[in-house]
Amino acid sequence: MKITTIQERAYAKINLTLGVTGKRADGYHTLDSLMLTTSLADDVTVTRSREVIVTATGMLLPYRNTLRAAAERYRALTGRGARIHVYKHIPAEAGLGGGSADAAAVLRAMQRLYGEVEERDLYEIALRVGADVPFCLKGGLCRARGIGELLEPLPLGAPLHLVIAKPAAGVSTKALFSALTLPQPQPETARAVAALANGDAEALAPLLFNALEESAVSLVPQIRRLGDALLALGALGARMTGSGSAVFGLFSSGETASRAAAAMETHADCAFAAAARSV
Repeated sequence: MKITTIQERAYAKINLTLGVTGKRADGYHTLDSLMLTTSLADDVTVTRSREVIVTATGMLLPYRNTLRAAAERYRALTGRGARIHVYKHIPAEAGLGGGSADAAAVLRAMQRLYGEVEERDLYEIALRVGADVPFCLKGGLCRARGIGELLEPLPLGAPLHLVIAKPAAGVSTKALFSALTLPQPQPETARAVAALANGDAEALAPLLFNALEESAVSLVPQIRRLGDALLALGALGARMTGSGSAVFGLFSSGETASRAAAAMETHADCAFAAAARSV
């Protein structure tokens, strides 16, 4: 029997480290980042269709959105459309890659439904939709370079336990990168990779790094206050993810992360808080 509907989880990502290595002639900045898939996720349902139709629950999406862009690019190659519904749980303007994760989920689902695109072309579609979409398509733990399209899968020795917190205000990625001056300090990637492979969260904690954080804090001071609150609740380390404004704390266990997430829900600067783990 032909499968007509596929359900996919669209997993949020965090940047355990994020270094800015340069700026290309086209204006894009080049990055060196350790990116990790987390259990925080949207739920995406994709059904066979001749058209591309997108609906959402939990967030108002503009007509031009990443789910539609991914489906239309797949249809341009194959003639196959999709009816898509997303249940949004990942907050927007957070640096968690929610839109990228949704696009990747659409591409996985359409490929499962139709199977008419080569893997190389699927990743080309992903990159054309957004720089983080190729990572969200691959998932796991990767070192991402270039503008995010150069992915090196890495081993993760033990699960990471996290709390993700976000203030009400978002950060304009365009404003953040426009104000960025180069060169920037770089993360200690080799040491972080070794700590991750060894499953050593305590060794990883001081190596968490985001070159964009100081600039983002100048725009949204609540970012620092949320990071400090996570540390006060027992986080081994805390950093902003991506271009913000979400912050994640690294905890020693799922139990301590769950307690901290519950406490963060009452923090004056916190509009969203959730415990999560690596996926």
